[in-house]
Amino acid sequence: MIQITNLTKRYGDVTALRGLSLTVPAGSIYGLLGPDGAGKTTLLRLIVGFLFPDQGCIELSDGERHQLGYLPERPRFPRRFGVREYLLTAGQVGSMSGGVLAGAVDAALARTGLSQMADGRIAACSRGMLQRLGIAQALLTQPSLLLLDEPFSGLDPAARAATRHLLLELSQAGKTVVLGTHKLGDVTQLCTHIAILSEGRLARSGLLSEVLAPRARVVIEVDRLPGLIAWQLRQFHPGVTPSPDGTEIHLPEDALSVKPAILRLLLDARIDILRVARESATLEDVYQETVRS
Repeated sequence: MIQITNLTKRYGDVTALRGLSLTVPAGSIYGLLGPDGAGKTTLLRLIVGFLFPDQGCIELSDGERHQLGYLPERPRFPRRFGVREYLLTAGQVGSMSGGVLAGAVDAALARTGLSQMADGRIAACSRGMLQRLGIAQALLTQPSLLLLDEPFSGLDPAARAATRHLLLELSQAGKTVVLGTHKLGDVTQLCTHIAILSEGRLARSGLLSEVLAPRARVVIEVDRLPGLIAWQLRQFHPGVTPSPDGTEIHLPEDALSVKPAILRLLLDARIDILRVARESATLEDVYQETVRS
């Protein structure tokens, strides 16, 4: 378990985290969400110990404190090294040696789908391969706590699916996984818990199922939506949003009272209304509503 209490971190005049308090349960897959600059990377680096807080504290259970794997947002590798050679060197730096190290390297390569590339040079690796190499390094010590910053970046669909499967296996084995990501689809399929950060503050957190359960929206499907009408819609409520292609209007739960006025506006403008339906909110709906507020 990770217990974060009243955490504040500043970079000069910029406050990256503001009084953040959060509990990450042991064995969970915890998704950290938020726009660029929300504080996700700073939080992960504080947990790892690369940074020190200006205020507050982070408490890890004993096992997680001594067995921690980390993937930075932009992992860097010596291009002249071979893939296996690099992992062996990284393990040696981490005080691993002999047969234990060799076995751990082989296992990490297999788990990340890099076995066939093991004797190749890092310089020949694609971006996706480099990302998997970073994950392999994080797995070397078989950590009880895995911190991953944008783990799906650069991965093709097959590699993303394989990585999700790997993280689920680790969670089922009792490992705790914390990942910072913009990939909401992967979060929906993978995470048990989420926290949404906004401007360094905790905006929303909890079990993913509980965060999504009470949320609903109304979708109004139209034939076309002129730009002027799209602008007028936002005047009814800041949460009313047209879809990018102009064929749908989304009303969050707290904007349902303006639905009759919106329908009148559309009818007066002679816009064909094809469908009006109440739907369960998606994680993207909750995310967009949260970071706007």
